[in-house]
Amino acid sequence: MSDSPVALVVAGGTGIGADSARKLADIGYTVAVMSSSGKGEQLGGELGGIGYTGSILNDADLARFVEITANQLGRIDGLVICSGHGPKGDILEISDENWHLGLDYYLLHVIRTCRHAVPIMLK
Repeated sequence: MSDSPVALVVAGGTGIGADSARKLADIGYTVAVMSSSGKGEQLGGELGGIGYTGSILNDADLARFVEITANQLGRIDGLVICSGHGPKGDILEISDENWHLGLDYYLLHVIRTCRHAVPIMLK
């Protein structure tokens, strides 16, 4: 259980997500960091929190990350939800399949994470 506030950082292995995790730890949060590369798992441990390797494209990974955090730290007070790198290209040439993949990268993982974490936050 954590007496300090707890923040989840999704896609936090590098870049803005990793910097956000570091800043939150600096101001007193216990952080749980998830990334697909394993860098989030390492960073979470370095910051005294939780690290988890999983994909933002996999709802089961997001659910497990939230579950592990809630079980080990007893609370969730904040979310930082970053994204990976979705499809790129000329807007008129992106296929329907890649538009759907882009929605997963930039929108649906936010909705899925909130669906799992917000009920815990409300308690």
